[in-house]
Amino acid sequence: MLKLFISYSHKDEDHIDKFLNHLAPLKNNGIIDEWYDRKILTGENFQNSIDHNLDEADFILLAISDNFLASPACIEEKDRALELYKKKGIRVIPVILSPCLWYKHKELSELLAVPTDGKPITKFDDVNSGWLDVLEWLEKVIEEHKKIQGLELKEEFSIFLESTDILSKSHKSKDLLKLEDIFTYPILSTYDDKESRKRYNSIDLPDEILDFGKVIIAGEKQSGKTAICKILFSHLRKLNFVPIYIRDKNKFLGNPENLINKAYSEQYSDRELKDFNPSRIVPIIDDFHFAKHQEKIISSLDKYKTQLIIVDDIFGLNFNNQNLIIDYQKFKIREFTAIERDELIKKWIKITEESKIQINPNHLQKSVDDKTELIERSLGKILGKGIMPSYPFFILSLLAAQDIQKPLDQEITSQGHCYQALIYLYLRKEAVTNEQIDIYSNFLTELAFFIYSKKSNEITEEQFDEFLNYYTGKFNLPISVSKIVQTLANVSICKFDSFNQFGFSYEYIFYFFIAKYISENIDQNKSTIDYLTANLHKDENAYITIFIAHHTKSSYILDELLLNAQILFEEFEPSTLNSEELSFFDKNEDKIIKALLPEYNHDTDHERKKILQRKAELEEDEIEEVDNSRTKPKFENRKWNDEEMDEIEMLDTNLRLSMKTVEVMGTIIKNRSGSLNLESLENIFNEGMKVHLRILSSFLNVIKDEDAEKGMVEFLKERLDSIKEDREENEKELKPEEVEKLARKIFWNLNFGVVHGIITKAIHSLGSSNLLTIAENVSIKEGTPSSFIVNHGIRMWYGKNLRINEIAERIEKNNFSKTAESLIKYKIVEHVRLHKMGYKELKKIEKELNLSSRKLLVENRKKN
Repeated sequence: MLKLFISYSHKDEDHIDKFLNHLAPLKNNGIIDEWYDRKILTGENFQNSIDHNLDEADFILLAISDNFLASPACIEEKDRALELYKKKGIRVIPVILSPCLWYKHKELSELLAVPTDGKPITKFDDVNSGWLDVLEWLEKVIEEHKKIQGLELKEEFSIFLESTDILSKSHKSKDLLKLEDIFTYPILSTYDDKESRKRYNSIDLPDEILDFGKVIIAGEKQSGKTAICKILFSHLRKLNFVPIYIRDKNKFLGNPENLINKAYSEQYSDRELKDFNPSRIVPIIDDFHFAKHQEKIISSLDKYKTQLIIVDDIFGLNFNNQNLIIDYQKFKIREFTAIERDELIKKWIKITEESKIQINPNHLQKSVDDKTELIERSLGKILGKGIMPSYPFFILSLLAAQDIQKPLDQEITSQGHCYQALIYLYLRKEAVTNEQIDIYSNFLTELAFFIYSKKSNEITEEQFDEFLNYYTGKFNLPISVSKIVQTLANVSICKFDSFNQFGFSYEYIFYFFIAKYISENIDQNKSTIDYLTANLHKDENAYITIFIAHHTKSSYILDELLLNAQILFEEFEPSTLNSEELSFFDKNEDKIIKALLPEYNHDTDHERKKILQRKAELEEDEIEEVDNSRTKPKFENRKWNDEEMDEIEMLDTNLRLSMKTVEVMGTIIKNRSGSLNLESLENIFNEGMKVHLRILSSFLNVIKDEDAEKGMVEFLKERLDSIKEDREENEKELKPEEVEKLARKIFWNLNFGVVHGIITKAIHSLGSSNLLTIAENVSIKEGTPSSFIVNHGIRMWYGKNLRINEIAERIEKNNFSKTAESLIKYKIVEHVRLHKMGYKELKKIEKELNLSSRKLLVENRKKN
């Protein structure tokens, strides 16, 4: 039975009673059931009941009169009704009871008012005639509603709506992965006159698409455009609209109306499209950029109030008449940031692992953290801005590939297998057979190195012909060149661009096949490997080096990496963080802000969301940034001479080279944790850790210089003095000695932050759940506070294992500096904030490590 909500002024109750008399036959026949506020029972929450019944209504009748328009409560109901009309397409029917200025309300004047022509009920010679006119209109609306409600989708199309296409069989624990299992709303950019205006969360699109009316969404290949179409189709269908999905491989040729009718008949099992009002029909046109006569199609769609058009590039719609798309709300799909990736990874994991969460309070979180690191590394986010688009298809493909057991005799690593599986997935989509995979793989391997040898990432048409001559002279090519080029273009592996330059569509594929060539020809390419490993500060070299390590078990590249690591910051000894080394730092230990444990039952999800938000903001900045070349550091308020700039640039390069070298070493041992021998794993881990510790020594060497401290404190005092101008009048002004004290506190906390940052970088560059024993062995052999902190940092994050007794015992030993103690306590507090922790465990940490909680600090402040 359909539900009718009646909004009216109590002063017009006599009119409503008359309407209900006329409505009785429809109600008695089980067609409709009305609700108005006289049905609220004693004791019920009045407003909640109204809101609930408004939300549940199929139709909303507004009984308009001067009394209605003068009532704030009625106007509020009217506004809510119109909001539901915009969000859910709920039919709102204004019934004019008596003469009034209802047409002065813009939103009401845009709706079809009844009786016919908006004639007030009281103007009829017999009011019964007026109400009969209203009932005739209401019956028409009900009839159309029921016709649409009774529509059924054909089984084949229903399967299409639920399908995740080539990922349908990708989850090891589910026979058929459905879109609803893993769909995650992306962030969109909104566009106006070719300028990006703002971010828009597409989770709001289902509620707002009816209000937008006409929408264009652009996105790269595999960005999730069709998934959005499916989600919006299903949503609109639930709202009792008639969405029609149109996708035509033949450039949308022919009469647009015929295309829409054809699509309707393929998707719905009964009735004809002409049976429905165009206001309830929503064309959803996918891959519209392939349409030959775009202007003609857009013009023909004008009668549909709501429509969705999907393209690859908004600015590729070159219309002579730009007014045709001026009313469209334009969006572009952005790559997933850390927030959306986290949501998608959790959905993937929960399909299998939700039942296992109770085994360990942090079981789910460990799975999320492990898979997050896999995705971050595979996308290239660890080393730079990335080599693979951060779209759901790529993330899900990587997750699926990791779950597939690879053959044991393959040289390729598990992460390398993920890339390979993704590339093969592309080719299989174009019906490339298993026998042909090797042909394509070899072609791409030779092509990638040919382009690389030209010291470019693309080649001209003439150079491509040169490559073909070389290739066909050396290898058998049983597939025509045109077929290969077309297949590679169709799956966006490589193609000619609009400048007629030929290259790979994605960096990860380019680097993958360059590395494959080098790994298969190591003896002839040792000089190339030498160059790559000596210049890892360049992202391209770091990625290729990692890919080489994915492809081969040859020791040559590992030997080169170790040699290069040993000479980085070689003038410094690795920092031990012991009492002797940090005696100068420990003297200022009282200035360091103390680590405080969170309260029991703190919200770990909230803490993690804050971290994800910060990461997402950084990624958003990168998305917005037009970065044609790496920006040099900017130093304000000081002029630097050429010699100083050379030193700064050299330090910057050395730091970047050192960090990237350790990242590459860490990635290799994480991927080869089961195939490299223990000695090699420990050696690489130790040398990587020592690079970070030598960087730390170089920093400590700078800050322990009293002149350097004095200069920095003076600078901070100047900055603090300049802030005085912005101080509120009622704020207490600091005395000179207080300013200096504050400056020194800031100085030493900044220093502590750098030390903490370097140690944290070492933990995550080298840590892995598969390397816990390696980290432990290295820590025992080194026997230093620094190696101890790195080991336990790895154990906490990657093993979810906190050894309180062992840490408390080590802290008490003489050579464990106060600064090192603060560091390990900070790492423990970080661990507690981000993981579920029982009350007894928290109390044990407080007792054994003498750590206070935030709650205790607040209570002590109140006492004082």
